[in-house]
Amino acid sequence: MPQLSPPSPGRSGQAPGWPWRLALGCLLALAAWPRFYHLETPSMWWDEILVPLTARFPAAYIIDFARHCEMHPPLYHFLIKLVEAAGLSDFALRLPSALCGLAAVYALYRVGTALYGRAAGLWAAAFLAGSAMQVWHVRQVRPYALLTLLFVFSLYFLLRFLRERRDRDLWALVGVNAPLFLLHYFTFQIVFAQGLVLLANWRPGGNGVSTRQILLFAAGTLVVAVPVLLYFFLPSQTTLSIFGFKAGYEEIGRLIAQYAAMVLWSHDDLALRLFMGAWVFCGAVVLARRAPRELAACLLLVAVPAVILFLMRKTAYFSPRHFLYMTVPAALVAGQAARLLPRPGLVPPLAVALAALGCLGVTCGHPEAYFEETSYRHPVFVTNAKPMARELAWRLRPGQVLAASDPGTVNAVSWYLDRFTAQNPFRHQRLEAGAGDFDLLFFAPYKIWGHLGKTEEAFAAAVGPIAKAEPVLNAMLYTLPVTREPAPVVAAVPYHLRRRAAFPEFYRQVAAFTDVTVNPYWGGEALATRNDSPASLEYAVDNAAGQAPQLLQWVFEYRNEGRDSTMAYALAFDDEPPLPLFTSTGPDPATARTVSLVRQRPYTRLRLLVTTVCASYTARYPGGNLETVAFRGFDLEIAPTGRFDSPGLQVAESSLGTIEHNPANLWRWGLGPRSSLAFDLPEDGRYVLECDFANVIPGQTVTIAANGRELARLADLPADAVKSLRLPVEARKGQNVVTIDYADWNQGKTAFAPTDLRTMALFFRALRLVAAP
Repeated sequence: MPQLSPPSPGRSGQAPGWPWRLALGCLLALAAWPRFYHLETPSMWWDEILVPLTARFPAAYIIDFARHCEMHPPLYHFLIKLVEAAGLSDFALRLPSALCGLAAVYALYRVGTALYGRAAGLWAAAFLAGSAMQVWHVRQVRPYALLTLLFVFSLYFLLRFLRERRDRDLWALVGVNAPLFLLHYFTFQIVFAQGLVLLANWRPGGNGVSTRQILLFAAGTLVVAVPVLLYFFLPSQTTLSIFGFKAGYEEIGRLIAQYAAMVLWSHDDLALRLFMGAWVFCGAVVLARRAPRELAACLLLVAVPAVILFLMRKTAYFSPRHFLYMTVPAALVAGQAARLLPRPGLVPPLAVALAALGCLGVTCGHPEAYFEETSYRHPVFVTNAKPMARELAWRLRPGQVLAASDPGTVNAVSWYLDRFTAQNPFRHQRLEAGAGDFDLLFFAPYKIWGHLGKTEEAFAAAVGPIAKAEPVLNAMLYTLPVTREPAPVVAAVPYHLRRRAAFPEFYRQVAAFTDVTVNPYWGGEALATRNDSPASLEYAVDNAAGQAPQLLQWVFEYRNEGRDSTMAYALAFDDEPPLPLFTSTGPDPATARTVSLVRQRPYTRLRLLVTTVCASYTARYPGGNLETVAFRGFDLEIAPTGRFDSPGLQVAESSLGTIEHNPANLWRWGLGPRSSLAFDLPEDGRYVLECDFANVIPGQTVTIAANGRELARLADLPADAVKSLRLPVEARKGQNVVTIDYADWNQGKTAFAPTDLRTMALFFRALRLVAAP
C-alpha cells in the first residue's frame, strides 16, 4: 500500500491555528442551521410518527412489533422510549436525530483528519454539512441519523484496519457494526460489502489481511447478525413480504441511479448536482493516487449493496434513505479534493463556502421541503396528522359520539390531539342508558370509508341519511342522524335475537357504552378506545313472555388476539347483581363461544354486559393494537325448558348446533362425526338421557354410549325415521361423557344441504340428561 505523504502545514494532525478552528466552528454552525431550524414545525409523517406511537408501549410490545409488524429492528424504538420520558413534543423527539446529524459532521472531520489530514477532514465535513439528503433525514424521528453517525466510525475503523491491519481496529469495527444490525436490516448488505473489502485485501502469506483476521471478522459479525436474523428478521412477515415484489431490471436500475444521484444532491438542481459530483470525482482522483485500496474500499461499500438490490429486483420499501450511508464515503472522498488547492490557507474559507452553498440550497432554495407544517408526506398515508388534529380540536366537542374509518389515522391524529385538547374526543366515548336520538360523527380520512364503500356514493348508500358532510383539510367529517331503537321485547318463546357491531346499526341498538367505538371493517367490530382501561357496552332485552322458566342460549362472536387482554361477559336480570357468563383471556384462538343457562324465576328486563380491557403487549401495525380485542355480536335463542336443558348439571357440549326454531319446530343439529355431553359429579348417580330425533340421511347409523359403554345402536335408519329414546346412564363420581356417533353427515358421504358447510348428521328435537326417578 502506498505510504501517505508526511504531515504538512494545514494537512497534518498538528494543533490547528485559529483560521482552522474558526472554519470548523462555522461549519458546525452552518450544519446546525438547517438541522435545527423549525425542527418542531413539520407534522410527523406516517413512518415517523409510527416510532413514538410504538415506543409509548411496554418493551414486550416493542419487541413483538419488531418481530411481526415492522421493517426495522427495535433499538431505535427503545431509544425514543427513553426520550419520551423527557418530552413528547416534536422538537424533543427529533432532537436526538438532529444532534446525531450534527455529531456526524464533527465526527467525519475528526475521522478525515486522522486518516488524511486536516484539509481533507474539513472538506469532508463541509460536504456532509451541506448534504440535502442528510438534512432531510436527520430532522426526523427515524434511525437514519444515528445510523449515519455509527457508520462514520465503522468506515473509519475499516479504513484504518486496511492501512495498519491491527486486531484492535478489527474488533472496533465489529463492535460498531453490532448496534447497526439492531438499527436497520440494510446493515446486512453494508457489512457484507465490508467482508468483500477484507477478502479483496486478503494476503495469506504476504502484506495484507490474514486468514485469521478474516475469520475473526466473520465470527464477530455472525455472533450479532445471526440472532438478529433469526429472532427479528425471519419471523416478520412484513419484512419477508418485500421479497415477493419483483420489478424489472430496468425499473430497479432506474431507481438505483435516481437514489444514487440524491447522494450528491436530493433536489432536481442539475447544476448543483453536477458540481457536487465533480467535487467527489476530483477527490476520487486524488485518493486513487494516494491510497487506491482505500478508494476501492469506499467504492465497494457503495456498489455492493446497490448490486444486491439490483439482483434482488427489490423495489418494495426501497427508498433514498437506504442510500443515506453513502453520503459518508462520498464526503470522505470529496474531502481529498482539498489537496488540489494551491495554498493550504484557501482550505478553511473554501470549506465554509462549500458548506454554505449546500445549506443555502436547502434553506433558501427548498424551504417547503423541510420547514413547513406539511413538508413531510407519505405517498399512501396522506393525512398530515398535526394540522388535522389542530382542525379537529376546535370542530369536535366533548360528549359527541364519534367513529372513524381508519384506526391508523386515528392513532396518528390522536398523538397530537392528546396534546391539543384536555380530553381526546376519539378516546373518550360515552352513550348513557336511556339516551334518545343523537347525531353520530364519522371521520373519514382522504377517500377511506373502511368496508362501507370504495366511493362516497357507496358509503352514503351503506350508512343511510347523511345530515352534513364537512371537509376537514383533505378528510371528511360526516354527521349521521341516529334514530334509537327501543329494547326488543320477547313476546313469546321460542324467540331469537341477533345483534352485530355493524356501522351504524350498533349505535341504534346498543343500550349504553363507555369508551367504545366501531371499526367499520369485517362487518363491524366494537373496540375499546384506550389501552389498559375498561371499556364497556350493554344491550337490553325486555321480557313479556310470561312466568314460565326459560332456556337462554347465547352465541357470542368476538376476537381476542392480544396477550393478557380480557373480555368479560355477564348478564343482569332486573336489579339483580350481574351473573358472570365467561371471560376470554388473550390470546384466545376461539372466535365464538356458546353459553346456555336456565332462568327459573320470572323477570322483566335482561341486560348483557360486556367489559373489555385491551392490554399493551401484542403489537399491530397501525400505531396501536386496539383492534386485537373486538366484540362482533351475538345471537340469543330463548326456548322453553324441558327440551335441551339438563336440570342440576353443568354440561359441556361438543359438536351440537345452536338451538333453532321456526313456527313448526324447535331443534338443534347433531354434528358429525360425534357429538358429546360431558359433566362432572361429586358422587355416583343415575340419570336418564332423553333423546328425540328425526333422521335425514338414508342408511344412517347412530351409536350412543356413556363413559365408553354402549347404550344404544340404531343401524341403517331410513331417511324419515323418528325416534324417542329414554336411555339409563350410570354416572360415576368425577367426569362423565355421553357420546353420540354418526356414520354419515352433510359434507361427508352425503350432501343433503350442499350450500351449508355444517356437518349436520341428526335432527334433535330434544336432548338432555335428567335425574332418574
